[in-house]
Amino acid sequence: MSDYRSRRARARVAGRGPSRRGFTLIELVVTMVILTLGLLALAGTSAAVTRQIGGGAQMALAASTAQARFERLRSEDCVTLTGGTATTRGITEVWTASNQPRVVQVTDTVKFTTARGQRSHAYVTLIPCPDL
Repeated sequence: MSDYRSRRARARVAGRGPSRRGFTLIELVVTMVILTLGLLALAGTSAAVTRQIGGGAQMALAASTAQARFERLRSEDCVTLTGGTATTRGITEVWTASNQPRVVQVTDTVKFTTARGQRSHAYVTLIPCPDL
């Protein structure tokens, strides 16, 4: 028994209390609160990223629709280029053509729906026409 008491006395003199194992209840509660806050922040961020990816997909589809319209108009005769409207895969486009010296300026305004509502974007290109 005296050996046990002498070890405890030496531990106190050396500045070390009796050795502890495990965590206290307060440490566990603090850890759980921090972990919960981190997981909630991660869930909120993933929802925002998902919305942005969906909006980006719609924007890419709108841009490719406008690009296809420009290619179709480039294949036509410059003198016959006029404006118009069309709806393709949920994307509405309105394009106008204005004659300028040796070029036709085509503006295609596309309207599409994202998670945040209706959006529109205008794309402009110049089609060379030496006949003008």
